[in-house]
Amino acid sequence: MTALAGCAGGNQDGNGNDSGNQSGGNSNASAGQGMATYTYVNNAQSYNPPRHDAINLIASQFSELGLDMEVDVLEWGTLFSRVSEEYNYSFATWHTFFVSEPVTELNNLFNSENTGAGQGNYSGYENPELDEMMGSYLAEPDPDTRVNQAHEIQKTLMDDVPTMPITQMPQAAIYNSNQVGNWQADLANGFNSYWTMINLEMKGGEDTLKGYWPETLSTMNVLGHNDESKHVYQFNMMYDFLVQLNNNAEPDPEVSLATDWNRVDDTTMEYTIRTGHSWHDGEDLTAEDVAFSYNYISENEVPLYSTQSQYIDNAEVVDEQTVRINMSQPLGPFNLAVANLLPIIPQHKWEGRSNPSQANIQEPVGSGPMMFDYWEQGSEFGMTKFADHFAPVSFENRFWRVIPEASTVWENLINGDLNYEPFGRIDRSLDQNQSNENIGTTFQTAPTFWMFTPNEREQRLDDKQLRKALVETIPRTPIVDQILFGFPDVGSNIVSSAFGPLHTDDVTQYEESREAARSRLEEAGYTWDDNDMLQAPSGN
Repeated sequence: MTALAGCAGGNQDGNGNDSGNQSGGNSNASAGQGMATYTYVNNAQSYNPPRHDAINLIASQFSELGLDMEVDVLEWGTLFSRVSEEYNYSFATWHTFFVSEPVTELNNLFNSENTGAGQGNYSGYENPELDEMMGSYLAEPDPDTRVNQAHEIQKTLMDDVPTMPITQMPQAAIYNSNQVGNWQADLANGFNSYWTMINLEMKGGEDTLKGYWPETLSTMNVLGHNDESKHVYQFNMMYDFLVQLNNNAEPDPEVSLATDWNRVDDTTMEYTIRTGHSWHDGEDLTAEDVAFSYNYISENEVPLYSTQSQYIDNAEVVDEQTVRINMSQPLGPFNLAVANLLPIIPQHKWEGRSNPSQANIQEPVGSGPMMFDYWEQGSEFGMTKFADHFAPVSFENRFWRVIPEASTVWENLINGDLNYEPFGRIDRSLDQNQSNENIGTTFQTAPTFWMFTPNEREQRLDDKQLRKALVETIPRTPIVDQILFGFPDVGSNIVSSAFGPLHTDDVTQYEESREAARSRLEEAGYTWDDNDMLQAPSGN
């Protein structure tokens, strides 16, 4: 952090430029109102060192702006719950993963009706006009029309900044090049995707894909996990989905459970189900299993899939190869927003369970390219190849070991005890080791970013001008250059260019300048007291 010391200096802006003390000792300070103490939740340094350092840096910059700041360092699971379920925080930053349909994600994150505890809108942002715009987009069947609608949605969000990308993170494949190659990413899950796994090529006689995660998995229940990547990356290989995407973000019938599909009308989709396929326990997978999966998840109101379930009225078997999905409301991008996200589960295993999200699953049975093998909780998780799958993997086994320390991971990657890095740490170790003769790396533009999110339920954080000033105070460029060694791009838009034509550059751009932030706050009626602490406008 030595190189960043200047960024937190008393009279410098976020780029290290001298801004002077614009408002300390302001003669109007007595007219202002005191502000709250704000809590920035932070992950432990061992879990993600660069993000830990970046959050501390941002908090120090907010202190220099005049906010009374506390940083609360938490274990990752506790932090995730505090923000996403309890809404007990002031500021949060983590790596946000968008899937293949960005407005579906935005609607979950920012719809005014989702502000209840655990419903998805943890920022507390409310905007009925945006709700209407997102609803129109989601109901629109024409992809070209949706492009223009997506641009207007981005403009609104980037002007109101309920969240701000600090860095646009790259998709990164980091691996032992002696043991594995041919890394191809998809849009939704990057180099941990289904598409990646079925296209990997093993080298040098190696037959095991060997990875790690800094903490253990918490469940084997595909309907009861918390949507963290560590679970998604396992279940996406153990279960099939009606639709899978290729590396051009296109639904691909060659690798999907459905071999064909047809939009019957605005609220009806029909899918032709692959025949001759089976579950991992040998039972046949049928159209009845597919219809059961959609009806069961919807009828049981499984929280994990509430976003998708709201569009499902029912599913019905038309014949032994055809399933019809009847929507409760029009959804234009149904394949991208629902059909590639709901897992197909075996009716003979699930139909007797009345509370699926709470089910204690010890040995999950799916139909995907990989089967459950073992789970040594706190130590290691293993899967084995399902040889009869229609899109098989080239390796026989895959395991993840729990390894919290980045230095140990790199030692194992170089010597071949591990051969890929699924966690995707972008840090000093990557910068130092990527030139090693045993290491391969592949990067591409991702739809993911480190976000900065203020909780608008907290005092004054519902003020757009204060949020804008905070965004201007964040030293995004120094974070990219000095904490993340230039690997990401500076954050600029909530919808990444990885989404192609859905992305637009025509959004509000923010300076990285404490001077600009102070000027904005002064114009909005904020002042500073004799201790240079920010005071809210009087009477507001």
